[in-house]
Amino acid sequence: MAPSGRPAAETLALSARYADLAVVGQRNSDDDELEMDKMPDRFILSAGRPVLSVPYAGAFPKVGQTAVVAWDASRLATRAVNDALPILRRAAKVHLLAINPEGGREGHGEVPCADIAHHLARHGVKAEASSLRVNDIEVGDALLSRASDFGADLIVMGAYGHARWRELVLGGVTRHLLQHMTAPVFMSH
Repeated sequence: MAPSGRPAAETLALSARYADLAVVGQRNSDDDELEMDKMPDRFILSAGRPVLSVPYAGAFPKVGQTAVVAWDASRLATRAVNDALPILRRAAKVHLLAINPEGGREGHGEVPCADIAHHLARHGVKAEASSLRVNDIEVGDALLSRASDFGADLIVMGAYGHARWRELVLGGVTRHLLQHMTAPVFMSH
């Protein structure tokens, strides 16, 4: 509990609303504090600001030199890209990645990532677009694998595209990355 009697995640989320970016550490599975079980996912959902989650293992002297944007053409991915624009503008390389892209009215266009690449170019961000289909591994593992292939020191994505309870029960990319991140992850909800 925070000194105010509120849970720490709630107190930190209130403070984060007056910042441009909140930075939190990944939950270490060795932590036994009950409150830590709610971080950083509850914090991401309630902060109202972008959150940079940093893995508990490893050293990250530079963040954002090589960024991977996990693009699924959703409202949350759009928000994450917009929130990350100041970082993406300074990146040496930006990779747009669509995993198992879907068409349709709310999905990707004819060429996955083409529209967001064009949008980023209007904002001075040159990005390389790619897509892949995976059936034999989790989407989160595919994302982490490609980020590693690119030498990424930052992953940008929307958080909790499905209801949080559904991701808790069935799993999901957000939850997977929060548990298994190997590079800092910039998330917006």
